[in-house]
Amino acid sequence: MNERLQPQSILKDVNIRVHKGEWITVIGRNGSGKSTLAKVTAGLRMAGVKGKQLRNKEILAHGRQIPIVMQQPEASMIGATPWEDVVIMLEQNGEDAATIIERAEQALKLVGMASQMHQSIETLSGGQMQLVAIAGCLAVGSPLLVLDEVTAMLDPEAASFVLNQVRALHQSGITVLWITQKLEELRPGDRIFAVNEGSIVYDGEADGWFSRSDAGATDSLCERLGFEAPYTAQVAWSLESQGIKLRPFPFTAEMLAQAVKRYEQ
Repeated sequence: MNERLQPQSILKDVNIRVHKGEWITVIGRNGSGKSTLAKVTAGLRMAGVKGKQLRNKEILAHGRQIPIVMQQPEASMIGATPWEDVVIMLEQNGEDAATIIERAEQALKLVGMASQMHQSIETLSGGQMQLVAIAGCLAVGSPLLVLDEVTAMLDPEAASFVLNQVRALHQSGITVLWITQKLEELRPGDRIFAVNEGSIVYDGEADGWFSRSDAGATDSLCERLGFEAPYTAQVAWSLESQGIKLRPFPFTAEMLAQAVKRYEQ
C-alpha cells in the first residue's frame, strides 16, 4: 500500500519587516526558498501560500504586484529596443499616455542606458538587458526593487557593473531586495536575510553572519550553511586565530585595509 506523500512547505514561519530605503541581501542555496520569498514579497499570488502582507500607504497606492527582475530578463522583453520595451510596459500598466515617453526615458537614464535606449535589444549584453528590466520597474513606480540572482548568468565585469548601478539607485533612496548566492556582493550596512529550508535563519548585519564562537573555530553561520566566505573574510579569520581581532569584521578589501590601518594606530 502506497503512503500518500505529504505536501512540503516551501516557506514556513516567515515574518519579515522591510523598511523604506533599506538594502536587503537575501542569501540562500538553490532550493532554500529565497526565490519564493521574493515572489511573496512582491505580492505574487501562489497556491498554498497562507499569511498576511501589511503594506504602507505608498505601496498600497501602487496597487499592483511589484515586478521582479529575474536571471534571464530577455525572456520577458517584448520591445525591439530598450525604449520601446519600457514604453510598452508602461502602456500595459495603464499609465497616463501623456507622461509615458518622459518616464521611460528618465528611467533608462537612471540605470545608465541613455545612449543605448534606441539600440536593438538583440545587440545588448546580458548586463544591459538586466538594466533595461530594472528601468521598467523604476518607470512603473515600483516602491521596491526585487532582483532575483540577476548577476548569476553574467561574467564578472558585467555583474560588477549591474551591481554598482543598483547600488547607486539605492543611494538615491530606492529600497532593494537583492537575492544572491555570491557573498562577494555583500557591502557594509547591508541587512542580511539568510534562508535555509524555507525559514529565515538569520536577519542581521554581516558581523553576525561571519561571527565564529572562538578563534580557529569554523562554526559561523556562513560556514554552517555551506558558503565559501570571500577571501577577505578568510584573511580576517586567519588573523583572529593569531589573536588579531579586527572590528567591524572586514569582508571586503576596502574594509580590511581600513581595519588594518586602525589596528596599527
